[in-house]
Amino acid sequence: MSSIATKEKTDCSGCNVCAEACPKHCIEMIPDRKGFLYPKVNTVTCVDCGVCVKVCPFEEGNIKLNSPLTAYAAWNKDREQYLASSSGGAAHVFSSYIIRQGGVVYGCTSESIHVRHIRVDALSELSKLQGSKYVQSDVRGLFSQVKADLQAGKPVLFIGTPCQVAGLKNYIKRIPEHLYLVDLICHGVPSLQMLHEHINHIMKGRPAEQLSFRKGQLYRIEITSRCGTVYSSEPYGDTYFRTFLDGISYRESCYHCPFARKERVSDITIGDFWGLRDADKLPSKSEEGGISVLLPSSVKGEMLINAIKTDMYIYERSVEEAVTGNDQLQSPVKDCMRNRVFRTSYTILPFEQSVFIATANHKFKTLLKIVGRKIRR
Repeated sequence: MSSIATKEKTDCSGCNVCAEACPKHCIEMIPDRKGFLYPKVNTVTCVDCGVCVKVCPFEEGNIKLNSPLTAYAAWNKDREQYLASSSGGAAHVFSSYIIRQGGVVYGCTSESIHVRHIRVDALSELSKLQGSKYVQSDVRGLFSQVKADLQAGKPVLFIGTPCQVAGLKNYIKRIPEHLYLVDLICHGVPSLQMLHEHINHIMKGRPAEQLSFRKGQLYRIEITSRCGTVYSSEPYGDTYFRTFLDGISYRESCYHCPFARKERVSDITIGDFWGLRDADKLPSKSEEGGISVLLPSSVKGEMLINAIKTDMYIYERSVEEAVTGNDQLQSPVKDCMRNRVFRTSYTILPFEQSVFIATANHKFKTLLKIVGRKIRR
């Protein structure tokens, strides 16, 4: 294969590296009917150089994974920042350190409900990156900015999903010592189109300004306008949040993700430390917030963790404990008929109706199984 034009959707994460790396600029990321970005090749200007295939993280042999060196349970000592962050606030601590070193941070923001990666070079701007965003972030045009900062000698921290990190690594090629890569333990991503459609349904045309999915350990979707919070719901009371948690609305490649495993693509992997044993026995632990898992997979990652140890409560744990408690450190979310029903329906019907059809079908089948078992008795 000399071009990504014939790639299956199951083999494309939308990381955008093919479009940024193309020397002829003949690849554009175009949304499909479900809102997921896929590469479209201009066959007139394409010279079949094969660069797009060489940088694609889903091509076998194009990316190297490393086993975690150890694991840590950690949370931010700064109480205000700890409670403002998801998990234990590790991303904020790493970001603050890099900026204090004169560097820049690339991370995801949900400002104005447009979830995208941005460049931050001031401590006062880091709040834009805090909080969980359960949707695919737009990274178009970003990798070239990262490269420019690296060429200028600036320390750079990039935080993203494993496929985004893999795309950036293949774009940069030779990773310099002043590029720090942090990936998130990712379950899968819905499209930004799904989120916007759901918000428009909820708000009934009123403009939304802010969105949050959780505060510390509390999962709750809140949509805010200029007048204040106008919508608030627990996860399973909200259509969008429910389909995310149940793995219904993900990108097709998420169900075949090559990065959902113990071996990692970045310097450090972060996320919630689910399955942490005897968490209540850890010194200084607050009941209000979560605990981050830190998995360094390179010497550089271990050095970055050592550099921020005075800013976090941090305790070494076993890699096995971290992996056992996080399913996506073992395998991707499984695809099923319910998910396929949703994907098919959503190509022709609105989001809310498609969710109803998919989940009603699932509930009906579950009911049939229960009734069938009772009849056999």
